[in-house]
Amino acid sequence: MLVKSFNTRKAPGLDGKGLIVDEQFSFRPAHSCPQQVLRLVEYVSEGFETERSTVAVFFDVAKAFDSMARRSSSRLHPLSSAVPAYTNDIPRPSPSGVQLALFADDTALFYGSRNRSTRFTLLLLQGAIDELGQWFRKWRIEVSPDKSAAIQFKYGKIRSRLIVDKNTPNLKMLDANIPWQRNYKYLGVTLDKNLHFRDHIERVRNTALFYKARLGAMLGRKSKLSRRNKRTMYKMCTKTVMTYASPVFAHAAPKALHRLQVIQNKFCRVATDAHWCVRNSILHRDLELPTISKYMKDASKRFFDIAGSHSNALLRAAVDYQPPHPTHLIRRPRNVLTDPPDALTAAVESLNDVNDTHD
Repeated sequence: MLVKSFNTRKAPGLDGKGLIVDEQFSFRPAHSCPQQVLRLVEYVSEGFETERSTVAVFFDVAKAFDSMARRSSSRLHPLSSAVPAYTNDIPRPSPSGVQLALFADDTALFYGSRNRSTRFTLLLLQGAIDELGQWFRKWRIEVSPDKSAAIQFKYGKIRSRLIVDKNTPNLKMLDANIPWQRNYKYLGVTLDKNLHFRDHIERVRNTALFYKARLGAMLGRKSKLSRRNKRTMYKMCTKTVMTYASPVFAHAAPKALHRLQVIQNKFCRVATDAHWCVRNSILHRDLELPTISKYMKDASKRFFDIAGSHSNALLRAAVDYQPPHPTHLIRRPRNVLTDPPDALTAAVESLNDVNDTHD
């Protein structure tokens, strides 16, 4: 509620005037968590295409907006326009090529250098981390290095047992090592070092199954609720968990995404109390429910249409590219826009076309 109130009352006066840095995707209208995550994913995916290894550092910041010193006062000085926003003077290591990502107090740095060794990448990142650490100390913002994480994103079809290349040193924050991790949950999306999104899909699948079990009495075969109400509850409580930030990972392997479709298929069957021989396409048609892949594709189209004409230059630049050829080994988020429908989606659309013809 506080953020929404800020966006409607204060943010319009700050946005577009340089009072909020472009790297900050919070406290301003038309910005969201998925957009910031997509910016990072697009940067890493571009590195996969150009054989560039990217290293990202995610900082565990504790209550940044509650940690301002109370027993202190600022110096008096004339105000020409407005009060500078808190955290707006955070170091921006743009000249070095290191990228900064902010969402409120969630802070991340990432960088990848083509045809350079990982040590060169770490050297530039360490310089940016040191500068950021001094800023944290200045504003008395608590950062926990051991709870922070560093990931070396590297393309590979096979899951490697190595978290990071051998003999790779640790990055340091405040003289403490930042641990290397295989994956990290950033703004609600679990990012793995290969960007396969299998860990993310597994996590949201388990969460969706948990909610589905808790709502079983209301959504089950013996429930007295109407199909319309069952569908509404499913879309609000279960489907939103599975499809949050879907434009970020909708290009994942169809086999991985099918695990989410299985949950929806089971819901359709119990919600309609259908016999086992009734096809899933018929159940989706009767419930007027799009398949998971269809929903994600439509959401991605809306997402990229907005991002392409966004007021933030960083987001526009992130989505300004031509996706790889469909047969290319590396896929990027825009690839989902040109993917052909899967078998279930094609069957549902065929049934809907037949209904439209008869109508």
